[in-house]
Amino acid sequence: MFKLATTDDLQRLVDDEIQESLTLDYKASPALSNNNKSRDELCKDVSAFANSAGGQIIYGIEEKDRKPIKIDQGSDLKREWLEQVIDSNIQPRVEGLLITPIPVGGGRHAYVLAIPQAATSAPHQAPDKKYYKRQNFQSVPMEDYEIRDTLRRAVTPELHVELSFALGPVAFVDFPLSKNDRANIPTVGEPDPISRPITILVSVTNRSCQPAFHAIVSVGIDAELPLRTSNDFSPMGQTGDSLSQSGNLRKQYWLAHRFCSPPGFPIFKELVPSMGGDQLSFTVAYPASLTNTDQIFYLATSVQTPGYSNAEKWIIRFYAKNMQLEMCRG
Repeated sequence: MFKLATTDDLQRLVDDEIQESLTLDYKASPALSNNNKSRDELCKDVSAFANSAGGQIIYGIEEKDRKPIKIDQGSDLKREWLEQVIDSNIQPRVEGLLITPIPVGGGRHAYVLAIPQAATSAPHQAPDKKYYKRQNFQSVPMEDYEIRDTLRRAVTPELHVELSFALGPVAFVDFPLSKNDRANIPTVGEPDPISRPITILVSVTNRSCQPAFHAIVSVGIDAELPLRTSNDFSPMGQTGDSLSQSGNLRKQYWLAHRFCSPPGFPIFKELVPSMGGDQLSFTVAYPASLTNTDQIFYLATSVQTPGYSNAEKWIIRFYAKNMQLEMCRG
């Protein structure tokens, strides 16, 4: 979530044109009104965020085409009013909700509602006795199976796999010196046709309060990217096909890692991968033959633990000797 505490923080969202998403929603201040319709809408949106992935609702920013336009005049309602409305109308109560008032002048405030994903208390019911979720920038009613899946959060691990480069979402592709560059340096043989190793980190987190004692994490890598070291993974000895954005099938090779407790530690919600948790790695290289034009490579991740499984698709964009890693949305 964004750290938002001042009008400068809000203005940066406007200047950078940060678009609404599953976990971010902009609303103009008039949406906060002391009438039944506005109160019900507030509670519906808060419960939808809690039932989904959590996130932030910002009251006090006007938007157009899902992008913020400007900070508005703010609301004259008090934080205590928001807390009372939310606590008394959503069942069960949303634990961990944080409401931050931001002064915008004239005794009025914008409000940032930071809503955690519900775990043991999920799902949360809105005042109309329905259960909502976030979908396509809106709060929509949940299907029966979705309500049942949410209820299982309290008793089933919910694992998530995140990919990143060693220094974040972007990595610089570094090639050994060319033959001409090394004219005055004693060498033997031809230059390496692939780049130096590029480390990809695989972080495994648990969104549920129920620890995962056994799990299998798999990563599918575009066959165009040579594998240098598998590190924490074992090759699965098979290839699969991934559908590219152009509709063509792209070959992938797969790596897998098994978690088992004991002897290892279980994967639990409070375990942070970068602080000693389950952060795995492998290294790939970039072929020198593919540096003349921009490229897109396709990756995939999957995780299975008893009672739960999840799969995601990823892409790596290559441009100007940089590789950018991002999850496919939608």
